[in-house]
Amino acid sequence: MAARVLITFAILTFAGLTVGQQELSDLPEVKGYKLHCIESSGITESSAKKLSAGETIKDPDQPTKCFVQCFFQKLRLMDENGVVLKDKLEVFLTKLMDADKAKDYVKQCDLRRTNPCDTAYAVYDCYLGKKAKLF
Repeated sequence: MAARVLITFAILTFAGLTVGQQELSDLPEVKGYKLHCIESSGITESSAKKLSAGETIKDPDQPTKCFVQCFFQKLRLMDENGVVLKDKLEVFLTKLMDADKAKDYVKQCDLRRTNPCDTAYAVYDCYLGKKAKLF
């Protein structure tokens, strides 16, 4: 199990995940969050690889959704009740893309679902549909 977690962490950390001009793994806020969320969510290595590659996951399982929720919460982009903190999300996204595009994405991806994990994944999936890789 520990080996799988470390492999998954390496995949997520070193896969060269780029958004706009900057890699997400280079942002100081990200350090340490991925490992914590991998361990707490129980995400599979397969799902972690897909998130890392920016691939769509058809029918994602709950651990995958909860990984995204944990990550968003660690970045303080979502509160513990699953409410996306739009102002903070917009500021965060401007580190990765043009400010006007970030503002537009926050509006377009303002989604709510029945629980925090489902909401987080729906928001992530919306950004993925716009070709904005967040992992």
